[in-house]
Amino acid sequence: MRLGKWHQAITYAALIVVAASGVSWFALHDFLEEEPGNLQRALLTVHGVSAFVTLMVVGSVLPLHVRAFWLGKRNIATGASLLLVMTLLIVTALFLYYGGEDSRTLARWTHIGVGLLVFGLLPLHVVLGRKARSKPFAVSRTRPAESRIHSSISPY
Repeated sequence: MRLGKWHQAITYAALIVVAASGVSWFALHDFLEEEPGNLQRALLTVHGVSAFVTLMVVGSVLPLHVRAFWLGKRNIATGASLLLVMTLLIVTALFLYYGGEDSRTLARWTHIGVGLLVFGLLPLHVVLGRKARSKPFAVSRTRPAESRIHSSISPY
């Protein structure tokens, strides 16, 4: 199940803003080693808000997009990898915000490394998904009859 135009636009916009704000903050903080100021604070605020929107977007693709492709056995490797990466970003963000000083360094560098990994993984997922669109969509017939009946009357 392909995302609709608006869903796709919101997904890409949220991912671009969260990535751009995170990379910008990282560049200012670690490469330019600027003292924390209003720009870095604004970037972290934008990053946090856009991360929350991204979290909602990821949740919105689970019931239809992810489920349909999982059952159809299409683009599973990059899709599952993307979900794992997003989960790691969520967990490390929680450790950055709520964790103690002892876990902060590991959480920070894991968050940065995994965040940079998304730059390659997401485009790969999109490209492979577009290639897979030309193939016929296989529906799993291994589910019990009750499950098939339920899925025929429910969009989920």
